[in-house]
Amino acid sequence: MTLTTPTLVTFLVYLVGMLAIGIYAWRKTANLSDYILGGRRLTGSVAALSAGASDMSGWLLLGLPGAIYARGLSEAMIGFGLVIGAYLNWKIVAPRLRYFTEVFGDSLTLSDYFENRFEDK
Repeated sequence: MTLTTPTLVTFLVYLVGMLAIGIYAWRKTANLSDYILGGRRLTGSVAALSAGASDMSGWLLLGLPGAIYARGLSEAMIGFGLVIGAYLNWKIVAPRLRYFTEVFGDSLTLSDYFENRFEDK
């Protein structure tokens, strides 16, 4: 494979853009809470999209197509369950979890929350 000028220019523009975004975000991050939770300043919809993208990306790109290939098109119904489950999670579980993570020692992760909530070391 040979690198042509347009390919090289595109790659360099992309690389510089990613570095610029990284440096900008690094300068805006003051502590671990900013890094992990966006300083708790994210709206519910942004947090939901971020968590959903992190949680489902591998499954939706690899797992679900593999299940459909292995077992047939009926496995596509899994997607409906995922959507309903994610919606219920963000309407029922997330608000309470958000509140209690702040109450119990300003927990940043689920592990922190469980440790603080149940006083387990």
